[in-house]
Amino acid sequence: MNAKDMLKNGQSFFRGFLPKQKHTKQSKKVSPIIFVGSWQLQLSDNARIHSLVIGPDLTVNIDHRTIPAQVESLTSDSLVLLDHYGYHITIQADNDVPVQLFDEADDVYYVISPVQDQ
Repeated sequence: MNAKDMLKNGQSFFRGFLPKQKHTKQSKKVSPIIFVGSWQLQLSDNARIHSLVIGPDLTVNIDHRTIPAQVESLTSDSLVLLDHYGYHITIQADNDVPVQLFDEADDVYYVISPVQDQ
């Protein structure tokens, strides 16, 4: 056995004693704060405007009525809720601002905009 082989064997031997590095994905905690606030909802083909309020606990109120729903998923650009009938309510954000709500029950997309003072 030459010196080169001995060196390789020695490295392999000592590697077994070194702590192994774990390559785990660190889950990035997503803040729901971009979805919290008062908004307006509007169908693209309808002039009627609805109010949308999302609380800090992610409770949803549409036209002053609480929608019983559970948070199903939260990412940096979407909030997906499951209502008590089993339908999804999906709120999409763009540049940290909610821009669209999809109501699976009615198969309708609403445009979300900030509340405008009247």
